[in-house]
Amino acid sequence: MATINWDQFNENFQYYDKEIINEVIKDFLDEAQERLINLQKNISGQDYENLSFNAHSFKSVIGNFMAPEPYELCRMLEELAKQKSGENIPAVFAQFKPSIRELIAELEEYLKK
Repeated sequence: MATINWDQFNENFQYYDKEIINEVIKDFLDEAQERLINLQKNISGQDYENLSFNAHSFKSVIGNFMAPEPYELCRMLEELAKQKSGENIPAVFAQFKPSIRELIAELEEYLKK
């Protein structure tokens, strides 16, 4: 199952050259692993302020790619961090990791076309 809603993706990027889209994707891919590591550190350290900030930032970037599942899970991380609801955060993050990895794989595949 595709993580990306390709109809919405194409509509979102309809006015951009493939070269520009590829650059946006490459920038995301270059930063994604570091963003995941930062989220993990924030969760491990129960640093809710930075978790909220980093989840919000990651969510905004994910939103560009019309991927509702990782977007929603990242939004949930942000909200839980704002509420300092630490007991639920690890479970949401456990769902987020494979979802974001699937998004990354789909974007890598897109770049090969």
